[in-house]
Amino acid sequence: MSNPLDEAISALAQAKITEAVAKDARIKAEDAVIALMPKKDKGSVSKRGDEYKAAVTYGINRSVDGEALAAIKRQISPELFDQAIRYKPEVIEKGFTELKDSNPEAYALLAQAITSKPAKPQVAIERLKAKNADNYELAA
Repeated sequence: MSNPLDEAISALAQAKITEAVAKDARIKAEDAVIALMPKKDKGSVSKRGDEYKAAVTYGINRSVDGEALAAIKRQISPELFDQAIRYKPEVIEKGFTELKDSNPEAYALLAQAITSKPAKPQVAIERLKAKNADNYELAA
């Protein structure tokens, strides 16, 4: 391979494969440790071997069905609701960006409370199969 871009993409593709294999091995190893530990619904447990000590923390992940929550919200007191549910402010990217042109004053006001920074660039790669030196075809 003499093309620097192809070399970099090849290295990235290999690194992604290595990462996936390593992740799979880590998850299998974690599962093996968990299988040997005391079980709990929530909280931590630890156990010692001859050379290592392991700690496993069990928990419960909860999510909210927004439509169902909106339908029952008025059936519970605001104090109890606020004790159990938190609303997190989140930027609506399209609406915020549109304000820059449609309502610069509102945009400037909101911008005082919003931190903007460049996101990590995302890289997508595709393997090409050479037909000849100048004509490429996607590999199946």
